[in-house]
Amino acid sequence: MLKKISPRLTLLSVGLALLLSLSAGCKPKAEESVMKTDNTAAGQTATPPAVPNSASKEILNPAAAPDAAAPGALPGQPGASPANNTPMAVDKIPAVVAKVNGQAIKKDDLLKGVQMVQMRLSQMGRQVAPSANLYHDVLNELITIRLLQQDAKAQGLTPSDQEVQQIVAANKSQFPNEDAYKKALQQAGISEATLREQAREQLSVKKYVDTRIASTVNVTDQAAKDFYEKNKAQMQMPERRHLRLILLQVAQNASPADKEKAKQKAEAALKRVQGGEDFAKVAGEVSEEPGSKARGGDVGFVAHGQAPPQFEAAAFALKKPNDISGVVESPYGYQILQLVEVQPASTVPFEQAKGRITEVLRQQEIQKQVAAKAGQLRQKGKVEVFI
Repeated sequence: MLKKISPRLTLLSVGLALLLSLSAGCKPKAEESVMKTDNTAAGQTATPPAVPNSASKEILNPAAAPDAAAPGALPGQPGASPANNTPMAVDKIPAVVAKVNGQAIKKDDLLKGVQMVQMRLSQMGRQVAPSANLYHDVLNELITIRLLQQDAKAQGLTPSDQEVQQIVAANKSQFPNEDAYKKALQQAGISEATLREQAREQLSVKKYVDTRIASTVNVTDQAAKDFYEKNKAQMQMPERRHLRLILLQVAQNASPADKEKAKQKAEAALKRVQGGEDFAKVAGEVSEEPGSKARGGDVGFVAHGQAPPQFEAAAFALKKPNDISGVVESPYGYQILQLVEVQPASTVPFEQAKGRITEVLRQQEIQKQVAAKAGQLRQKGKVEVFI
């Protein structure tokens, strides 16, 4: 529940930049980059990949490049993260970890920030140790946020009470009732007044980034085209198989008798389709896969690496449309597959990739400009770091 209401970085554009700039050891996986495919049912258009794997480091993780650092500290500036992957002794961290133009950043803010980053990266399949480098990266991000908050206030970019209330109400709506909401606040160790103040701070930075930085960033069609041409060899859509599925589920703790019963049902279904019955009709009657049952077993397109090995081996062994597999045992039970069509590997046309390329390049430029602005504010102000 804490993640719904406690972290300061939740609504901030620069908070996302932190997750993208933690360490060179947290490169995005190919499947998590902006290369995207879509398991789309028959009759719908699949979403093509947009930006090549080879460019995902540059696009999604610009701050991991050799000439970049955490957003709050540009290369060569005081406060830039040292190359220190040793564990941080939490009990040695002082109560105030930094001051930004006299305003304190407390140990509790830092610990919550580190916890949030670890949690989010864990959700993305990446485990990050709480090293000294991680703590410094998070602290630099908190410094960036504080600098931008101060400049936003100086420029009169403050949210209205109504805007703040909308954020508080949105957080509150994520809970089933008032008691659950209050319990989560208590567990997080904050009051609603504190939550309201955090929302005000977050909105002020969002307004600042939106009006002073993001509104000035424009990616031309030519820039997108240049990127596409430079990386054209990587703009590949892999071969995909459009499949129908009949599944007879088996629980992981099922008895041998229950497993045999499910297998016999699957074999009976296989005999029906081999005997000429319509696969979609049989799937609609006997399949226990809820997502596809109502569509006659249609699971859309599947590429290599998107399904359990047993399923994938059976799917890619099918040669031509309407071919049917045998009964395949998988972690989910017993399955029968039918090949609907094969979509060969192909190069994604520029017009299909253009929108995604443009947006990713735009976000990259916004991140760079936020970092540059934070660096300017840091140089003009007084930032003291105590860890």
